[in-house]
Amino acid sequence: MYTPKAFQETDRDTLYQFIRDNSFGLLVSTGTDGIPVATHIPIELQPDAAGKLQLVGHLSKANPQGRLLGNNTPALAVFSGAHSYISSSWYDHVNVPTWNYLSVQVTGQTDILSDDEALEVLRRQVDKYEAHSKCPVSVESMTEGYVRKEMRGIIAFTMTIDTIQGTAKLSQNRDDKNYQNIISELRQTGHAGASELADEMAARRP
Repeated sequence: MYTPKAFQETDRDTLYQFIRDNSFGLLVSTGTDGIPVATHIPIELQPDAAGKLQLVGHLSKANPQGRLLGNNTPALAVFSGAHSYISSSWYDHVNVPTWNYLSVQVTGQTDILSDDEALEVLRRQVDKYEAHSKCPVSVESMTEGYVRKEMRGIIAFTMTIDTIQGTAKLSQNRDDKNYQNIISELRQTGHAGASELADEMAARRP
């Protein structure tokens, strides 16, 4: 991922937390014909048996990409956060428009999980997303037997974290006056993503 130095996010803990907070990612791999294939899925950051962080997820068995994920297959996972258009009119001088955004990309190798391993991944995933439900469900409440039956239709995988790159393009290269004006304009758009981006910018340069 090309990222100018001013916009590089390098703190590992920050990158890992970004993945946890923005776990609906894009999994990209290359087919046998050399053509890239991609699927939008939840991809979780979880420790392996040795405590090393890895990515985990699952695809439908009907998805052809699932057949590409075994035997240490190279893959790319893309996680996107808040983003917004930045208008030229928001500067006190002539400038081109741009786009501010937050993103993390991970490269690594995938392998297929056993049924027991896949069940544990699903258990953690359900617990995570049900945590704030009014009537939370779990693997136990659905019954393990039922979940294992439904698991026949999925392929669960792990992905090593060989490289991780973060981009926080947040107008860091602008002076304080223009930086604060961009924050103000973002908040006036009324768009949730723009407001979230403004909050991130304000936190980084109060």
